[in-house]
Amino acid sequence: MKNLLLILLVSSISMAQSHIEVRLVNGNVGTPQCGYYFNDWLCNSTNDSGLNTILSNYGVSYFRELGGHPYPPYQGTIFSVSNSTNDAQLASDLSAYSGVVANAILTTIQGFTDALDLTLADANIGTPTGTSGNIIVTNDAGLNQVFQDFHVFFYTRQYPSITWPNFDRYYTLACDCDASALQIAINNLTAVSTSNLIQGVILTNNQFEKPKAIISPNPFSTNFDIQTDQTITNYSIIDIDGKTIINTTSKTELVNQSPQLSAGMYILNLNFDNGQKANYKLVKK
Repeated sequence: MKNLLLILLVSSISMAQSHIEVRLVNGNVGTPQCGYYFNDWLCNSTNDSGLNTILSNYGVSYFRELGGHPYPPYQGTIFSVSNSTNDAQLASDLSAYSGVVANAILTTIQGFTDALDLTLADANIGTPTGTSGNIIVTNDAGLNQVFQDFHVFFYTRQYPSITWPNFDRYYTLACDCDASALQIAINNLTAVSTSNLIQGVILTNNQFEKPKAIISPNPFSTNFDIQTDQTITNYSIIDIDGKTIINTTSKTELVNQSPQLSAGMYILNLNFDNGQKANYKLVKK
């Protein structure tokens, strides 16, 4: 199921509704200022007065960091903002504040709007060879045209230190584009890519939020451990083509079946007894 959009969300907060992805010009200007209110961390103001005025005008309910962007210079500069009453106008006003805000995009994607995880069909086709005008160049003409059309400026292996078979097929990229449109274009290159996913985010509250669970080791060889203080009611593992490989309510069954997985990348879905869900990228060596 090549067009399946698998979203990775590691968060204690659900974001099914629309939100605004904000990228700052400078990670030190406009960053959230948090306080502890009613047993939760609240970040609805920043260290920039002009940005605070915009947020205050719209009664912004939260302003939180989206961690884990694959392009290192963007790390610490991307945040999620929501007002829920007039997000479209809020996004427009944020974009107009160009001295502090590089861009503000209204989206329902629970992942970065400008990044993808890419799996090559063949580790020798689609590998990077350099750049041309700040656009990535590979050894495949079709992929080069897509990268040119969508201004892909960052492209690197996800697991460069792992030498196990097939791990050299996993790449991550960033673009000056809409990642959803780029995803469709790459999916059409069936000889180059077997699948690609919207790059997931780790939603933080200025580093004060804790994920629902910690998965370790990851990558794993035979089994992995799930550390959480919540009760898990269901475990499922989905491969990169969208096929459910394991679906069980039993941790014992999960442990017994995990060693049988083939080497590769998967999505681990966890359901909790409070009704919340979380998804994690899982890698089998």
